[in-house]
Amino acid sequence: MTEELKRKWEEWYGDMLDSYQWNELDYNDKKVLYVCGTTVIESDGRSLCADVLQVMGYTDSERRLNDVEQKEITELLRGMHGVHNVSFWME
Repeated sequence: MTEELKRKWEEWYGDMLDSYQWNELDYNDKKVLYVCGTTVIESDGRSLCADVLQVMGYTDSERRLNDVEQKEITELLRGMHGVHNVSFWME
């Protein structure tokens, strides 16, 4: 499942980011796959950098993360990466 999710994400979004990195978070005795990266947005002749962090889900299960899990994971990742906006893959 992990490699398939990475492939799909890279096909859809990979060219939108200047750089990105795949990571795993230990959560509830499982691994959660997420990607973090940076994109450049051109606006009014200026270049603005934006950090991107998107959680894919559990590495060993196709079960979606529930609301409580999403909230807890969001807080963990905000603390680890300092990124305010955390999104979740919704396929």
